[in-house]
Amino acid sequence: MCEVYVADKFANQEELIQDWKELSSKFPDSHLLLTLDDLGQAQYTSMHSSGSHDLDETEGYDLSALDAACFEDGEHVGYLSTASEFFIRYANFLKHCRVTSLEQIFQEKNLLLNDESLAELLLAQENWLSIIDDTIYAFRAIVNQPEDSLAAFPNGYFDSDLNPFENHALCKQLRENYGYKLIGIGASYLALIREAALNPVQMSSMAELLLRLYGEKAVVWIKTVSERNNELQHVLVLRYTE
Repeated sequence: MCEVYVADKFANQEELIQDWKELSSKFPDSHLLLTLDDLGQAQYTSMHSSGSHDLDETEGYDLSALDAACFEDGEHVGYLSTASEFFIRYANFLKHCRVTSLEQIFQEKNLLLNDESLAELLLAQENWLSIIDDTIYAFRAIVNQPEDSLAAFPNGYFDSDLNPFENHALCKQLRENYGYKLIGIGASYLALIREAALNPVQMSSMAELLLRLYGEKAVVWIKTVSERNNELQHVLVLRYTE
């Protein structure tokens, strides 16, 4: 339902960010969402996530302006497959987002890190190319905010994961309060980028949020994130699976 650009794995993080920014600049009405880890798994769970949350439900929408390819014998085919239908997916996605809060994540989900997941997160934070599959997709989503681009590739299917709308709530919080904008999602990770350093109050507040989200084992990783506060175009990698 969106234009998709495909690239091979990049040699370094700076090159990928630069290409993402250059491509983004060509589409001021859109946000580009990159795929990250385990592309095949992410595609599989995205398909099931869309179905389980009825994100492609057409009831109540005006279908008169859709492409002819959306119909068979005068009836809608029953699934979304063209750019003309993306407004349906987007609207359905936002309906769920409006009734999902960050507090819901803290109350209902357990993302506490163990030794293995901490090591993986530290490695990903050091070099986020390490979690990117050999093939990278960039979805051009015509949406209002970076986190809304998750409608193009909703992920978070299993009960223990953050679902697509909880991912949206988390990314919205990080954008509004700390300047981090979503740029990518995979089968387990989110990636967000900021252009300016955080002030001490912001850094302290974000550290508290991350500690609440991931538990005491995250202290080492949070320290690594804090130490990179002055780094331009800093990419924050988050794990949204158990």
